[in-house]
Amino acid sequence: MCVLGEFLTATALHWLYSDDLRTLYGQLGALVRGGGVFMNADHMPDEATPRINAAEREFRHRRMDRAKEAGAVDWAGWWQLAAADPRLAGPTAERFEIYGEHADGDTPSAAWHAQALRDAGFGEARTVWSSPSDALVLALK
Repeated sequence: MCVLGEFLTATALHWLYSDDLRTLYGQLGALVRGGGVFMNADHMPDEATPRINAAEREFRHRRMDRAKEAGAVDWAGWWQLAAADPRLAGPTAERFEIYGEHADGDTPSAAWHAQALRDAGFGEARTVWSSPSDALVLALK
């Protein structure tokens, strides 16, 4: 078994639903050595701020709409291009077999992540950075 001293993930784990994420955190809790660090930076909106969340979402969608009007490819268009590329068609089809149209898990809050990490055997866990939609949670084994 490999024992990790430091481990970082960024904008990847939001694909997982809470039950799967809790399982992963349990597995990481067994792999990270005493004194080791795990950090997760991802989409972690705070349920206690629904108006702020809505304003941030509206801002983000307006920005995406402007980019699309300027010729940028949106999420659906990007996957259509990937599916049409002979080198990417197979992996793209496999991605859709696994996730379907699903783009995100259920994106629990940073507080949820910190508690799940403590439940997984990390001695301490807390948010060390956040924006209206994203956060960085640090856990110490």
